[in-house]
Amino acid sequence: MQKKTHKLGVIVPYRGRYSQLLSFKDSISKYLTDVSINFELIVVEQDGAKTFNRGKLLNIGFKIAKKLKCDYVVFHDVDMLPVNVDYSYTDKPIHLATNFTSKENMSRIVFDEYFGGVTLFPIDTFEEINGYSNEYWGWGYEDDDLLYRCKLFGILLDSKDIKMMGGNVASLRFNGFDSHIQFKNVVEPSKPTTFFVSFHPDDIICDHEGYDDSYSVFTILEHKLRVSYNSYNRYGIEVYDSNGDVIYVNSKIKTNYQTNICVTIDPSIKEIGMFQDGKLIEKKKYETEILPIRRNKDAYLGVTNPKDKKSPNYFRGTISSFAIFSNILNADEIREISNNQFFGLTQNFGEYVSSEKLKLYYDPKFIKGYKLIDLSGNGNDGNIIKCEIVGNTLDATKTIQIPFRRESMFELLYHEENGYVDGAWKDITTRYNQLRYHNEVAKGYRNTKDDGLSNCTYKELSNTTIENETHLVVSI
Repeated sequence: MQKKTHKLGVIVPYRGRYSQLLSFKDSISKYLTDVSINFELIVVEQDGAKTFNRGKLLNIGFKIAKKLKCDYVVFHDVDMLPVNVDYSYTDKPIHLATNFTSKENMSRIVFDEYFGGVTLFPIDTFEEINGYSNEYWGWGYEDDDLLYRCKLFGILLDSKDIKMMGGNVASLRFNGFDSHIQFKNVVEPSKPTTFFVSFHPDDIICDHEGYDDSYSVFTILEHKLRVSYNSYNRYGIEVYDSNGDVIYVNSKIKTNYQTNICVTIDPSIKEIGMFQDGKLIEKKKYETEILPIRRNKDAYLGVTNPKDKKSPNYFRGTISSFAIFSNILNADEIREISNNQFFGLTQNFGEYVSSEKLKLYYDPKFIKGYKLIDLSGNGNDGNIIKCEIVGNTLDATKTIQIPFRRESMFELLYHEENGYVDGAWKDITTRYNQLRYHNEVAKGYRNTKDDGLSNCTYKELSNTTIENETHLVVSI
């Protein structure tokens, strides 16, 4: 319960979800009244003339909230009903969309830098950063831009330390446009296989020429299998079955850091698994066969296919270890080698007992004649093409700035998924927003003082106010 001296502006961007709006208005009004929070509910509805622009609608709502003498605001999606939420006054930005329940099995991904859904701001802080950008049309990235603005203007944020995996080792640096390693494929489709790779992607650089950006860490062309890091901030694997259908396994959204991926493929039970830093991400069953034989016998580190001039998917970053095993490593072994900082994989240590099952093993400390020596003893040395040999001197952790959060619970109302669906953006507008954010905003090419509250123009089509509820219809 808070003192009546504070007044909250609840700002809801809206178009075309009438039943959800009715549910939300009833829910939020009852909730805030029950906890004695003085509030104004401001619904900003965009007409149908242009693509939806959430950030601009929230800026418009903020202007109304200020006129109504609110001293702090919450930017609130219409499909999130409060179950257990602290909406009390804050003197710094607070992210509330942390936990969810749903009658329709809906979910939201909450990642480290997630700043959307439901976010509290004091009036003066939101004005200091010039609000949201007005230039993100369609779905996505206005919240990334908002967090960037907080960092840019030195607004107080929380921090998180991410453990860097693998320790200080030798690595090969890949430049992102022609560096790669070529070697012969040694995988047999009918037999169990485990892949292990330790690597560190560079910061994301979006390619204007493509629909998306995927950086291939390793690829076996013969079986159309690869591990990659992409501009959706996900680590993942993909492999095709004998019907030509692709099987995806992806991590949640994560920042780039020194990490490792382990992939297990067990044809006896038709199961593929992905582990990151020793923890299971997901296991998937498949019905037909995967790893079908192809004609191309080449395999690569740092690229999908250097002969593909259109989409080679070159990796930018460092790779410090790569191994292929002729068995399925168990969870304890995967955890052991994932956290290993001292030992090579040619000898057993701790829970790791599969050194005799190595079919291929590269460690950049062992290079001769500009070839990666195959330490498994099978003579499959890797041809190094334009990679730089570097020493990794890593801090134990990587510190990132993230929003302060209050643990909350919301009920999610049903809606169609937006954003990242089946390994790609659902709508091309999200790709345009991604390009804008990574290639222009995050690189400092945009002046945030010229884009936000300062230039938020709109045409008011109607304005209905009943007690403490305002419904504004606008053209932007």
